[in-house]
Amino acid sequence: MAEIKTIANFQRRIANETDILWLRQLFAQLRGLSPDLQVACPELLEQQWQLQRQVFASHYPDARTEVVLLDAEPVGALTWHAGATSIRLLDIGLQECYRGKGLGERLLRELIDQADLQGKALELAVMRHNPALRLYLRLGFHVQPGAQNEVQLQMRREPQRVG
Repeated sequence: MAEIKTIANFQRRIANETDILWLRQLFAQLRGLSPDLQVACPELLEQQWQLQRQVFASHYPDARTEVVLLDAEPVGALTWHAGATSIRLLDIGLQECYRGKGLGERLLRELIDQADLQGKALELAVMRHNPALRLYLRLGFHVQPGAQNEVQLQMRREPQRVG
């Protein structure tokens, strides 16, 4: 497959009710729940899905979930919240076959550009063992003080001057 960066037909759109089934499937895949386990324990998936939705709704009621499309087909999703001084990336994920091809970096660069244009910091949390940590560091995110010994790291990228 060609590098994703060279494919022009890439877009994001706000998720809607017709996306819920697909978003649940992506959610399960991102958490390592095999299709067999999803069939055997659908309650587990539903509980985790609902918990995430409740946390986002209670802490970030205006969060925006977008479906990432490549050639009009859904390949990923991201959820983010625009606050007064920062944008918080709450969740980002791609279907397994699209990982490692530059699409995640492209999504992050779009959010970085948006944050920079608005003069806002970009914040996120990442598990210490997540391979994406290297990408976040390379893109200018820094681990927040007091979080170095935690399993989940809080990271922040300060806005850069545009122009």
